[in-house]
Amino acid sequence: MTNRDTERGSALVITVVMLLALGFITAALVLSGATSLRSAGQDRRGVQAQFAAEAGVREAIHRLSLAAGTNVTVNGVTFDAAIEDTSSPLDPDWQANVYLPSGPAPTSADASVVYTPTVQSSSSALDYLRAGGRLTVEHKWRDRNGDGIRDANEIALYDAAQMPPENFDSGSVIEVIEVSGYQGDARRRVRVEATRFPFSPNVTAAIASDRGVDVRGNVSICGHNHLATTPEGTDLGTGPACSPTYDETDGHQPAIRTTGDDVDRRGSSDLNGYPAATDTSSSNGFGSLAETLGVTQDVVDQLLANADHTTTAADPLDGITYVSGDASINNGSGSGLLYVTGDLRTTGNFVWRGLIYVEGDYSISGTPWILGGIMVRGHSDYAFSGGSPAILYSLDAIRLALESSFDYVVLSWKEL
Repeated sequence: MTNRDTERGSALVITVVMLLALGFITAALVLSGATSLRSAGQDRRGVQAQFAAEAGVREAIHRLSLAAGTNVTVNGVTFDAAIEDTSSPLDPDWQANVYLPSGPAPTSADASVVYTPTVQSSSSALDYLRAGGRLTVEHKWRDRNGDGIRDANEIALYDAAQMPPENFDSGSVIEVIEVSGYQGDARRRVRVEATRFPFSPNVTAAIASDRGVDVRGNVSICGHNHLATTPEGTDLGTGPACSPTYDETDGHQPAIRTTGDDVDRRGSSDLNGYPAATDTSSSNGFGSLAETLGVTQDVVDQLLANADHTTTAADPLDGITYVSGDASINNGSGSGLLYVTGDLRTTGNFVWRGLIYVEGDYSISGTPWILGGIMVRGHSDYAFSGGSPAILYSLDAIRLALESSFDYVVLSWKEL
């Protein structure tokens, strides 16, 4: 009897211990499951917050790519959706702030700080503009002299032709985008650096021709690398002197370059360039449009497929003008790329900033003023009349006139 009682007591103890163990295991599993659910929920909210931050970056990049004057009406407000520093030279303190309208529009006493509404609908807005938060865009800046003051020559630029590409002398501005994305109690803040699609114009003279060049009459053709801000009318003759006031410190080219054919000069044409006014060496090459822009043919095909103009009827012709066949312009003006697959003729007071590329022959008469460069695969015939016609080489004018046709690309992406 005593042994049986002892066995019953031991079994009871073991049963109680096992029940307790099972209880602890069950409680642990329940707690672990609850913790996993909370962790999964937090992870999910974190991912959603990351998506919201990325959406903010995409809005900023999209609006940086827009041309000034792109008016939209969102949330009952009409405004220019383009984000752009319009100051010249660029303002190192410039900052654009995107906000979600929910009352009076924010303002700043600092003229360098601007506010613009978001282009997303407030009824379905992704949460990257929570009250008190902002989507900001500003120029990348480095304190080169250590004085703590932002100067125009301390704005970082990106030039794919340089090594390293980030520099302070040439290329497109690097923009810094900062934004926070939210989902519930989750927050993700990112800092992105972006710039225009990198292209490196390779224009080797004020006038580069694959055939001969005839120049007649009173004209100034200068291969000095002029500033993009060179005023219209500047030349080497009767107008304001273009050298050295409006010259860059380097990058100078001949006034006229051919691939071996002669330059026939008649009259009072004034040619200036470096290391000589003309270069007619047979070893000179002549690049395609893609090679001239420093991009692939696929990029050129995309630019031409989305050309702003396919005829020369508009005035001004800004952006990409692509004419299949022959073209003629009288007293017109414009900026960007003028690409003609046939022959081109311009007359009168033709004004252009940027690149002119002609697959056929190019004939100019009258009193043109061109800042940038001319590429002609055929023969070039220039008969200029009175006044102060001028063709001035400017690499920066070509770059600035064309860069608005390229989208922005991301250089770096960092979560803060």
